[in-house]
Amino acid sequence: MIKTINEHGKEVWTGCTPESEFKAGMFYSVDMSRREDDEQWALHTDLGSLTVLDRMTGFGWRDIETGYRAKDGKFWLASGGYDVRESGAETLGAAIEWVKQNANNCVGV
Repeated sequence: MIKTINEHGKEVWTGCTPESEFKAGMFYSVDMSRREDDEQWALHTDLGSLTVLDRMTGFGWRDIETGYRAKDGKFWLASGGYDVRESGAETLGAAIEWVKQNANNCVGV
């Protein structure tokens, strides 16, 4: 796998397969300057994108949620304290499946 910077200044990992190694350190911090109390991290690969958002909900409590957007545009979202970086997944394929199995809002839409 090779980390590059795309034309939008975002880190993108290429040469990925479902068997490629997955580590929390592969994510980069997303600029959330408009919401200073929220934090977001992203991992863009040629298998799709994983994102983790730690945010204040509209109901007054914090939530951590993980999303996965596949290359075909389908999206899965696991909210309610789900952070794929702490999933124990060792491969990108396992991390993606973890999000899909825990998705409780968007499920392949």
